[in-house]
Amino acid sequence: MPETLQHIMTEMTPWLQQYGYLILALAIAVEGVGIPAPGQSLLIVASLLAATGQMSLPLVLMVAGSSAFTGNSLGYLLGIKCGDIFIEKGWIKESTEIKLHAFIGKYGVIALLLSRFIEGLKQTIFIGCGMAKMPFHQFLIGNTMATVLWLTLFGLGPILISEELTPILTFYHHHQQLFWLVITVFGIIGLILFSVILKRQRAKIAND
Repeated sequence: MPETLQHIMTEMTPWLQQYGYLILALAIAVEGVGIPAPGQSLLIVASLLAATGQMSLPLVLMVAGSSAFTGNSLGYLLGIKCGDIFIEKGWIKESTEIKLHAFIGKYGVIALLLSRFIEGLKQTIFIGCGMAKMPFHQFLIGNTMATVLWLTLFGLGPILISEELTPILTFYHHHQQLFWLVITVFGIIGLILFSVILKRQRAKIAND
Protein backbone atom coordinates (compact mmCIF):
# COMPACT_ATOMS: atom_id res chain seq x y z
CA MET A 1 0.00 0.00 0.00
CA PRO A 2 1.37 3.49 -0.85
CA GLU A 3 3.05 5.30 2.07
CA THR A 4 0.66 8.26 2.17
CA LEU A 5 -2.38 6.01 2.08
CA GLN A 6 -0.86 3.79 4.76
CA HIS A 7 -0.40 6.86 6.97
CA ILE A 8 -4.05 7.80 6.56
CA MET A 9 -5.08 4.23 7.33
CA THR A 10 -2.91 4.15 10.45
CA GLU A 11 -4.30 7.45 11.72
CA MET A 12 -8.00 6.89 10.97
CA THR A 13 -8.58 3.14 11.31
CA PRO A 14 -8.60 3.12 15.16
CA TRP A 15 -11.30 5.81 15.16
CA LEU A 16 -13.49 3.79 12.82
CA GLN A 17 -12.84 0.56 14.71
CA GLN A 18 -13.82 2.19 18.00
CA TYR A 19 -16.72 4.40 16.96
CA GLY A 20 -17.75 2.90 13.61
CA TYR A 21 -20.28 4.63 11.40
CA LEU A 22 -21.09 7.21 14.09
CA ILE A 23 -17.71 8.95 13.85
CA LEU A 24 -17.93 8.83 10.06
CA ALA A 25 -21.36 10.49 10.12
CA LEU A 26 -20.40 13.18 12.65
CA ALA A 27 -17.09 14.12 11.01
CA ILE A 28 -18.70 14.54 7.61
CA ALA A 29 -21.80 16.36 8.85
CA VAL A 30 -20.02 18.96 10.97
CA GLU A 31 -17.94 20.09 8.00
CA GLY A 32 -21.14 21.33 6.38
CA VAL A 33 -21.77 23.69 9.29
CA GLY A 34 -18.30 25.21 9.19
CA ILE A 35 -16.37 22.96 11.59
CA PRO A 36 -13.12 21.45 10.23
CA ALA A 37 -13.05 17.66 10.60
CA PRO A 38 -11.34 14.70 8.90
CA GLY A 39 -14.53 13.55 7.22
CA GLN A 40 -12.97 13.00 3.81
CA SER A 41 -10.04 11.02 5.21
CA LEU A 42 -12.40 8.89 7.27
CA LEU A 43 -14.49 8.20 4.17
CA ILE A 44 -11.42 7.05 2.23
CA VAL A 45 -10.36 4.72 5.04
CA ALA A 46 -13.92 3.42 5.57
CA SER A 47 -14.10 2.65 1.86
CA LEU A 48 -10.85 0.68 2.01
CA LEU A 49 -11.97 -1.15 5.16
CA ALA A 50 -15.17 -2.06 3.35
CA ALA A 51 -13.09 -3.54 0.54
CA THR A 52 -11.56 -5.97 3.06
CA GLY A 53 -14.90 -6.83 4.62
CA GLN A 54 -14.34 -4.90 7.87
CA MET A 55 -17.16 -2.47 7.06
CA SER A 56 -20.17 -2.53 4.77
CA LEU A 57 -19.65 -0.50 1.60
CA PRO A 58 -23.40 0.20 1.09
CA LEU A 59 -23.62 1.44 4.68
CA VAL A 60 -20.45 3.54 4.31
CA LEU A 61 -21.83 5.22 1.19
CA MET A 62 -25.30 5.69 2.68
CA VAL A 63 -23.99 7.15 5.95
CA ALA A 64 -21.45 9.40 4.22
CA GLY A 65 -23.88 10.64 1.58
CA SER A 66 -26.75 11.36 3.95
CA SER A 67 -24.41 13.01 6.48
CA ALA A 68 -22.85 15.25 3.83
CA PHE A 69 -26.20 16.27 2.39
CA THR A 70 -27.72 16.89 5.83
CA GLY A 71 -24.71 18.79 7.18
CA ASN A 72 -24.58 20.97 4.06
CA SER A 73 -28.30 21.72 4.36
CA LEU A 74 -27.93 22.66 8.03
CA GLY A 75 -25.09 25.00 7.08
CA TYR A 76 -27.34 26.62 4.48
CA LEU A 77 -30.14 27.11 7.03
CA LEU A 78 -27.72 28.51 9.59
CA GLY A 79 -26.48 31.00 7.01
CA ILE A 80 -30.03 32.18 6.36
CA LYS A 81 -31.07 32.39 10.01
CA CYS A 82 -27.85 33.30 11.80
CA GLY A 83 -25.57 34.88 9.19
CA ASP A 84 -25.72 38.34 10.77
CA ILE A 85 -24.99 36.88 14.19
CA PHE A 86 -21.92 35.05 12.89
CA ILE A 87 -20.54 38.32 11.54
CA GLU A 88 -21.35 40.27 14.71
CA LYS A 89 -19.65 37.64 16.86
CA GLY A 90 -16.65 37.60 14.55
CA TRP A 91 -17.05 33.90 13.77
CA ILE A 92 -17.15 34.81 10.09
CA LYS A 93 -15.10 37.80 8.98
CA GLU A 94 -16.69 40.40 6.75
CA SER A 95 -13.89 39.87 4.24
CA THR A 96 -14.75 36.17 4.15
CA GLU A 97 -18.42 36.99 3.61
CA ILE A 98 -17.56 39.31 0.71
CA LYS A 99 -15.39 36.65 -0.92
CA LEU A 100 -18.09 34.01 -0.45
CA HIS A 101 -20.76 36.27 -1.96
CA ALA A 102 -18.54 37.08 -4.92
CA PHE A 103 -17.68 33.42 -5.49
CA ILE A 104 -21.30 32.29 -5.20
CA GLY A 105 -22.55 35.18 -7.33
CA LYS A 106 -20.05 34.36 -10.06
CA TYR A 107 -20.41 30.59 -10.20
CA GLY A 108 -23.84 29.89 -8.70
CA VAL A 109 -24.55 26.16 -8.44
CA ILE A 110 -21.10 25.35 -9.81
CA ALA A 111 -19.63 27.00 -6.69
CA LEU A 112 -21.03 24.14 -4.63
CA LEU A 113 -19.37 21.58 -6.88
CA LEU A 114 -16.01 23.32 -6.66
CA SER A 115 -16.04 24.07 -2.96
CA ARG A 116 -16.74 20.50 -1.81
CA PHE A 117 -13.19 19.62 -2.82
CA ILE A 118 -11.27 22.65 -1.49
CA GLU A 119 -10.22 22.75 2.15
CA GLY A 120 -11.43 25.84 3.99
CA LEU A 121 -13.98 26.73 1.37
CA LYS A 122 -15.91 23.49 1.79
CA GLN A 123 -16.44 24.31 5.48
CA THR A 124 -17.91 27.77 4.79
CA ILE A 125 -19.56 27.65 1.37
CA PHE A 126 -22.85 26.20 2.59
CA ILE A 127 -23.28 28.82 5.29
CA GLY A 128 -22.24 31.35 2.65
CA CYS A 129 -25.00 30.15 0.33
CA GLY A 130 -27.51 30.82 3.08
CA MET A 131 -26.06 34.24 3.84
CA ALA A 132 -26.13 35.08 0.13
CA LYS A 133 -29.80 33.99 0.03
CA MET A 134 -29.21 31.50 -2.77
CA PRO A 135 -32.63 30.24 -3.94
CA PHE A 136 -33.45 26.95 -2.23
CA HIS A 137 -34.02 25.04 -5.46
CA GLN A 138 -30.57 26.07 -6.72
CA PHE A 139 -28.97 25.05 -3.45
CA LEU A 140 -30.81 21.72 -3.52
CA ILE A 141 -29.53 20.96 -7.02
CA GLY A 142 -25.97 22.06 -6.22
CA ASN A 143 -25.89 20.21 -2.90
CA THR A 144 -27.14 16.99 -4.50
CA MET A 145 -24.64 17.17 -7.37
CA ALA A 146 -21.74 18.04 -5.05
CA THR A 147 -22.58 15.23 -2.64
CA VAL A 148 -22.90 12.61 -5.37
CA LEU A 149 -19.64 13.65 -7.05
CA TRP A 150 -17.73 13.79 -3.75
CA LEU A 151 -19.12 10.44 -2.65
CA THR A 152 -18.20 8.83 -5.96
CA LEU A 153 -14.63 10.13 -5.91
CA PHE A 154 -13.79 9.54 -2.26
CA GLY A 155 -16.20 6.72 -1.41
CA LEU A 156 -15.87 4.47 -4.44
CA GLY A 157 -12.63 5.84 -5.86
CA PRO A 158 -10.26 4.46 -3.19
CA ILE A 159 -11.49 0.92 -3.80
CA LEU A 160 -11.09 1.20 -7.55
CA ILE A 161 -7.68 2.87 -7.59
CA SER A 162 -6.15 2.10 -4.19
CA GLU A 163 -2.71 1.33 -5.64
CA GLU A 164 -2.63 4.57 -7.64
CA LEU A 165 -4.23 6.78 -4.99
CA THR A 166 -1.07 8.41 -3.61
CA PRO A 167 0.17 10.09 -6.82
CA ILE A 168 -3.38 11.16 -7.63
CA LEU A 169 -3.93 12.69 -4.20
CA THR A 170 -0.50 14.34 -4.30
CA PHE A 171 -1.27 15.91 -7.67
CA TYR A 172 -4.72 16.97 -6.49
CA HIS A 173 -3.49 18.64 -3.28
CA HIS A 174 -0.74 20.51 -5.15
CA HIS A 175 -2.94 21.61 -8.06
CA GLN A 176 -6.43 21.96 -6.58
CA GLN A 177 -7.16 25.36 -8.11
CA LEU A 178 -5.90 24.38 -11.57
CA PHE A 179 -7.78 21.07 -11.43
CA TRP A 180 -11.12 22.66 -10.58
CA LEU A 181 -10.54 25.58 -12.93
CA VAL A 182 -10.30 23.10 -15.79
CA ILE A 183 -13.39 21.26 -14.57
CA THR A 184 -15.25 24.57 -14.25
CA VAL A 185 -14.28 25.70 -17.74
CA PHE A 186 -15.47 22.45 -19.29
CA GLY A 187 -18.62 22.59 -17.17
CA ILE A 188 -19.41 26.13 -18.29
CA ILE A 189 -18.77 25.22 -21.92
CA GLY A 190 -21.10 22.26 -21.54
CA LEU A 191 -23.82 24.40 -19.99
CA ILE A 192 -23.47 27.01 -22.75
CA LEU A 193 -23.70 24.36 -25.46
CA PHE A 194 -26.70 22.81 -23.76
CA SER A 195 -28.41 26.21 -23.50
CA VAL A 196 -27.74 26.98 -27.18
CA ILE A 197 -29.09 23.60 -28.29
CA LEU A 198 -32.15 24.01 -26.06
CA LYS A 199 -32.87 27.50 -27.45
CA ARG A 200 -32.56 26.25 -31.02
CA GLN A 201 -34.93 23.38 -30.30
CA ARG A 202 -37.46 25.75 -28.75
CA ALA A 203 -37.13 28.15 -31.68
CA LYS A 204 -37.63 25.28 -34.12
CA ILE A 205 -40.73 24.11 -32.28
CA ALA A 206 -42.10 27.67 -32.18
CA ASN A 207 -41.52 28.11 -35.93
CA ASP A 208 -43.19 24.81 -36.70
